[in-house]
Amino acid sequence: MIATSVLHDVALQFDPVGSWWLLGLVTLVLAAVLFFIGPDGSRVAARGRLLLVLLRLGAFLALVACMLRPTIVSSRKARQQGTVLVLADASESMTVADGPNGRTRWQELGDTLAAARPAAQALVADGDFDIAVWRFNRQTRPVPVQADDPLPLGDWQAEVAAEETAIGAAIDDSVRAAAGRNLAGIIVLSDGAQHAYPPRDLPPQTVARKMGDAGVPLWSITFGQQRGVGQGRDAAVSNLAVGETVYLNNALEVAGRVRLDGLADRDVVVRLLAENDAGGMEEVARTTVRGRPQSIEEPVRLAWTPKTLGERKVSLVVEPQEGEVVVTNNELSTFVEVVDGGLRVLYLEGALRVEQRFLRRVLAASPDMQVEFQWVDSSRRDRWPIDLGRVVAGDYNVFLIGDLDASALRPQDMQAILDKVNAGAGIGLLGGFHAFEAGGWGSSALAPLLPFEPDRLARQAFDQPVRESLHRMGPLEMLPDRQFGGVSILRLGKSDQETLAAWRGMPPLEGANDLGRLVPTAKPLAVTGDGHPLLVGREFGAGRVLAFAADSTWRWVMQGAGEQHRRFWRQLVLWLARQDDKEKDSLWVRLAQRRVSPGTVLAFDAGVTKPDGTATADVAVEAVAVSPTGKPRPVRVPKRGDSFAGTLADFDEPGDWKLVVKANRPGAAAGLERTARFTVFRQDLELANPRANQLLMRQLAEATAGGVRSPEELSEIFEEIKGKPAAFETLEQWSYTPWDKWPMFLLLAGCLCTEWLLRKRWGLV
Repeated sequence: MIATSVLHDVALQFDPVGSWWLLGLVTLVLAAVLFFIGPDGSRVAARGRLLLVLLRLGAFLALVACMLRPTIVSSRKARQQGTVLVLADASESMTVADGPNGRTRWQELGDTLAAARPAAQALVADGDFDIAVWRFNRQTRPVPVQADDPLPLGDWQAEVAAEETAIGAAIDDSVRAAAGRNLAGIIVLSDGAQHAYPPRDLPPQTVARKMGDAGVPLWSITFGQQRGVGQGRDAAVSNLAVGETVYLNNALEVAGRVRLDGLADRDVVVRLLAENDAGGMEEVARTTVRGRPQSIEEPVRLAWTPKTLGERKVSLVVEPQEGEVVVTNNELSTFVEVVDGGLRVLYLEGALRVEQRFLRRVLAASPDMQVEFQWVDSSRRDRWPIDLGRVVAGDYNVFLIGDLDASALRPQDMQAILDKVNAGAGIGLLGGFHAFEAGGWGSSALAPLLPFEPDRLARQAFDQPVRESLHRMGPLEMLPDRQFGGVSILRLGKSDQETLAAWRGMPPLEGANDLGRLVPTAKPLAVTGDGHPLLVGREFGAGRVLAFAADSTWRWVMQGAGEQHRRFWRQLVLWLARQDDKEKDSLWVRLAQRRVSPGTVLAFDAGVTKPDGTATADVAVEAVAVSPTGKPRPVRVPKRGDSFAGTLADFDEPGDWKLVVKANRPGAAAGLERTARFTVFRQDLELANPRANQLLMRQLAEATAGGVRSPEELSEIFEEIKGKPAAFETLEQWSYTPWDKWPMFLLLAGCLCTEWLLRKRWGLV
């Protein structure tokens, strides 16, 4: 081992204070003082006088030396060993038997090192180089040095870390471990299959470029075939795409991709499994995919119609094939939330006016409402009445009828609507030029549920001037009725006083229909400033009926009252659907994704909303992540605006995890709780796709001054390294400045103090 240094040069350098002229002048002055102003010879003996002169001379020389600032510089040439890093891939993909005579890649690697052992021994014998061998998979471990074997490797060992290959992290780890040593080169022996989860997924090309910039050559030797013969048959689910939520009794489409290797002209069954109420997985759909000679991914689409509410796990599964080695990649799973269809609203409109656009927009923004819009074109009255039998037969909770004449609908369709309202649905009649009695609704099949009395003389004919007697011109103020206005529809504040103040501050309406005389069971909920009814409600059978005479609430949005507009229409639909009495807050949890890989950071949001859809601010939220084995782990959930947000990380267990979120309000007896599940999948990365990546290995070598080599050329790499300069030489310099050290200070101070003490003793001072 080289550890020698050779003295190259010793020099004395000066750095005078100021300039040489100044130094010379000071020296002359001091010499003159020393020569012309000597000790008084009449009062001291000659020996004493000589001693005083010598002391003054010593102080003089010390002062001049300090002004010269001399530096002793020594140069030394040091010789150091060069280190060769040999990285051997010990991941599971190296066990693939795609070599000659069925030999594994690891066996081929061992044979390569054995053949190159004499060249490695010759390289180490000269003493100029040493070899450091590392084994790597997900982790990087040094191989203990052996005196008689510079390339010790040992047998392949099955371990958890062998499930991944981190080539980039392995190069980085070994280079860091060799910090302070001169790297003569790096030799990477691998199949080039980089398979690693974060944080060990450092790109190998990035590390190779750093080595190239540092002038360290890297040689790559690839083992294995680009198509693994040993893994000739493999059926794998490579992708799964599904919506996060699905409505009850609606078909959920599950899309995926299946890769079939070595299964040409074979029919492979792909099944869709869904979780049942008991927690078991049952088959809900299946299809068949036929393999092709070329290994390409085949798309599959399956559908499932959930029959029960709640969170459900769905899995796309390829049936294992005969001779298939790896089956861990035959399945992918995720979770979907099966939710109630919410409020289904059928909105019938006869005029494409501004009001309907704003109304449809605000209802569509409510995630718990599904709105189906049906425009009945009044310009095509030659086709009236239109057939809406299939439409009104749907399972709707609320019907909204806008500016539509009664003659546009068939009597049997109106009777179907009447029956649904009588059975519990709600219906809202909205203002317009052909609304209410102007549209002849009092003479239609819906007459029994109307909250106003029929007036056959109030009919508005098409293509005729608008009858002003049927309308009230604006601006109109809309206020809750003093007796019946406390309903949830009109609630815009926490108290009746706040609600009234909010309505007084609302922009006025352009106008409204004159509803005429109300039936005895109808109640005016909102009125104009002079007491005329604008919003009238009544009960009909098990359902509810509303008549809203205005058609210009869109002006609220345009004049800064968009939130009040949203609340009013949402609360109106909820009242019609008899969901206005749901006073409980709801806790929601939303995961960024339902299927994650180890090492991935999973973000989530949570919050509490009121029945009107607004956020609840005065709540405290806490969360716990539960592993598949039932081990809980608290999760920090900081507040962000009106909601809460958090992240989940460090998934050390594959399987189905649970995120349990709890929300509590101060002083409340019981809190809210909600659970969201997600799956952490760990596929067999090494054997799922065991192809050798020769392109990656070439990129590593070409990023440096090394190169791509075959296994038989490993000995030549050692010989190439040996042919370089015998040793790495470094020039070291050592310097010493005596003028600013304590001995110089003691010399100067000692001479001056001793001279002064002697003169004082001899009576010269």
